[in-house]
Amino acid sequence: MRISTILCIRDMVYFLVTFKNSDLLVIIINALVFSKLYYCSSVWSNTSASNMQKLQLVQNFAARIISGATKFEHITPSLKNLGWLPVKKQVYLRDAIFAFKCMTGCAPTYLTSQFATRRQISDRTTRNSQQLNIPLFKTAAGQRSFHYRIVNLWNSLGVFIKVDLI
Repeated sequence: MRISTILCIRDMVYFLVTFKNSDLLVIIINALVFSKLYYCSSVWSNTSASNMQKLQLVQNFAARIISGATKFEHITPSLKNLGWLPVKKQVYLRDAIFAFKCMTGCAPTYLTSQFATRRQISDRTTRNSQQLNIPLFKTAAGQRSFHYRIVNLWNSLGVFIKVDLI
């Protein structure tokens, strides 16, 4: 995600400070700020930790505006009252939903065809044959890629979730 986009989101939040009605403010922030924040989150979720922290600061600032919390108060209670997940967990949730859609055939075929189980690769029946084949990436950038993250996320889920899906 480009820094200019993050600054644009921050400027929108500064503009929203002028509204006094908190219900209206929540609707406007959800429509303007979070739509930008989570647009194509599966694509840019491989960004660096420093960019994720900047996005978290934008979310924290939006929560402070709505709740009226000061700069030095803890923001976690405000986030919980609003029902907002932290940015990193929100991105993880969106990736998990996208992984589920890919595995159940609800995603386009150009995405679902990228994933293969270990049974399809080796023709052996083992206890891991239901898991997806992990792509070999040696670099950190490769391990942050969409395909690698989705495969690791899917393989880390419990068997009771995946029983009838693959």
